[in-house]
Amino acid sequence: MIRATFVIARRDIMATILSRGFLIWLAMPVIGLAFAVFASVVGGPRETASVSQAVAVIDPADEFAPWIQAVVAREQTRNAYERLRTAHTDTGAFARPAALLTDAELDALAKREDVAAIAGLGAQSFTAVTAEADPNAQARRLLSGDSRFGAVLVVAPEAVMLFTGDKAPAAERIRTLVGLAWTKRALAAEGLSARVEAVRAAQPDVSVTVLDEGVQPAGRKGASVLATGAATVLFALISLLAGALLSNMVEEKSNKIIEVLVAAVPVPAIYAGKLIAMLAVSLIGVTVWGLLFGGGFMVAAAQLPAGLLPTPPRGWPELLALGLAYFTCAYLIYGAIYLGIGSLCSTIREVQTLSMPVTILQMVILISTLGALANPGGLWHHFVSWFPLSAPYMMLGRAAADTGLAVHLASIAWQLAFAALVIAFAARLFRYGVLRSGPPPSLRQLAGLKPRTA
Repeated sequence: MIRATFVIARRDIMATILSRGFLIWLAMPVIGLAFAVFASVVGGPRETASVSQAVAVIDPADEFAPWIQAVVAREQTRNAYERLRTAHTDTGAFARPAALLTDAELDALAKREDVAAIAGLGAQSFTAVTAEADPNAQARRLLSGDSRFGAVLVVAPEAVMLFTGDKAPAAERIRTLVGLAWTKRALAAEGLSARVEAVRAAQPDVSVTVLDEGVQPAGRKGASVLATGAATVLFALISLLAGALLSNMVEEKSNKIIEVLVAAVPVPAIYAGKLIAMLAVSLIGVTVWGLLFGGGFMVAAAQLPAGLLPTPPRGWPELLALGLAYFTCAYLIYGAIYLGIGSLCSTIREVQTLSMPVTILQMVILISTLGALANPGGLWHHFVSWFPLSAPYMMLGRAAADTGLAVHLASIAWQLAFAALVIAFAARLFRYGVLRSGPPPSLRQLAGLKPRTA
């Protein structure tokens, strides 16, 4: 039995790898990505690339421009600090909320390399220009033609006018920054700036205590994004690769190859060999795609400032190892189901009919998993984590956030045990589908799993 299983597995692996379509199958994600990039470069709008985010400041008194420039620089530092704060789980340098930072703290943060690098990405600049006799006419002239300015501020003694073009930067943000700068200038004129900053600096730090240790905190935004991405990627891989078993099985039944195999080796060996072979081929594909896209991601990430991308709390090596384990568990479960369904089908139409319930079930499981990841804690979160059909997606998402290793080992053991049960039942279904001939089976025949031969 074991020897026959590995003979079938080796046959299917070699037949797949040596086929002419295998390299095309491996290259399909790369071709799809290249086509998407080509379409975005060739067919994308050209006008949006030339939209300027620079704002000209016409200040005849040459007194308001320094205030707006200082406010803009501090707000960019505040935003960069908040982005870094979401990617760090420690409570050290990024413990204080961004909204509570004082001007002195923002000025000190602006000198940090990581904060300054992120603050400079897509930064909106406010440039002071020399005022002419007619500032309003000067503003219209600066916005006409191919000007490098997207908006113009004209500062009057008691008001500020904003001139924008058709493709101007966000006017509401500019109005907010102008209001902040105007308020700070007024406080400085009244001699209240130091007192306001002292009050803000004296704000107490609020400590957070989680009373229920069984409920995980919501965590950082970066961890949440990473958890959602990990679960979605695993779902896409399983949906793409496990479904290949259906078409493979229908092709062999239509070519009468399965009848030759049944005459030579036991039916359970055929089932186990095919499942092992497709798992091995899928792991080859995942490895190749991981090296290609992972290498490209690492090259792109090296060009970004440090701390901008989220990092798994337990590190990338452990997350990748758990991802491989959960992929294997999910493929054994869903692959066994698909292989059993494929044995009942003789045409592509029957494949579409019988695989529809499994596809709908997978979508429901994905939606449930994403909802549970977005709302950690509670009965639903634990149910989705241990329900065998959703556990691989959910537990990989939890691994991308933060979960103890012992929980993952127990989950993997439970999923493998459930996969063994599914494989045992699907093997009987496979035997029924292979030995059956004639019209499609009825529900009573599926319940009894007794093949009817013609």
